[in-house]
Amino acid sequence: MEQRKRRQVSRSTFNDFSHSQHASYFTSYALCVTSVALFVTFAMSQQSSAAIDHSLWDMLLHRYVDNDGRVAYRDWQTQDLASFTMYLKALAETNVDSMSETEAKTFWINAYNAVIIQGVLSGYTAESFLSRKRLFEWYTLPIAGKEHSPDEIEHQILRKKFRDPRIHFCIVCASTSCPKLRPEAYVAERLDQQLDDAARSFINDPDRNRFVAGKIAVSPIFQWFAQDFIEQAGTVPKFILRFVAGEKKAMLESLTGDLQYLEYNWTLNAQNGQRIS
Repeated sequence: MEQRKRRQVSRSTFNDFSHSQHASYFTSYALCVTSVALFVTFAMSQQSSAAIDHSLWDMLLHRYVDNDGRVAYRDWQTQDLASFTMYLKALAETNVDSMSETEAKTFWINAYNAVIIQGVLSGYTAESFLSRKRLFEWYTLPIAGKEHSPDEIEHQILRKKFRDPRIHFCIVCASTSCPKLRPEAYVAERLDQQLDDAARSFINDPDRNRFVAGKIAVSPIFQWFAQDFIEQAGTVPKFILRFVAGEKKAMLESLTGDLQYLEYNWTLNAQNGQRIS
């Protein structure tokens, strides 16, 4: 009788394990099928359209970026490097000259974020002064037929050509105090809405900008790129006013002194246990 019970327990345990294993295999298989389907759709769209298709990038962001903008770098590297390489290849081969201004702006925002992600997957971070030089200035990838560093994309293309300060809330330098990386690609059809949403989300994030007890302390981004905001709105506070309401709006409207600036946290924006280095 005891021996029969042991066999029954053993069989039950095996069945539980087998079902769990089958579920795991099914999930992996489903992810694989999804990736293959996107490969085919992505390749066909690249052949039939002048503007790049960002659907593969969108899939990767949905899969590896959480709602707090933190990235599962380790999983991205081990599970979807081939998909990402395909997207980077498309970025390298795209001709931006035939794009509309909105399509080009969308392209370069996504390209900046993709270059940063690839830099982190290659072992770079922005956590020290020297490491920031390596990642932002010296690290390059071929984009639109030419080698570009993140700094070149940000300062020589995005800021210089498009002159839209909302871009500062969309490009993400892989650090904790950066804007949150959106778990979706930027797309030309919704770009203006996405830019407004990114600005509003960043400005109203209490971890990045603080409106407390009559005191205002904002992200150093507003100090580093003050001229971009002044050029469009007249002053930095006037730009911020466009994206706040209620008590925050009242505090800004009654501000008599200068804005205060928070310390920037350059720690990698990785999910727990997801650092590469």
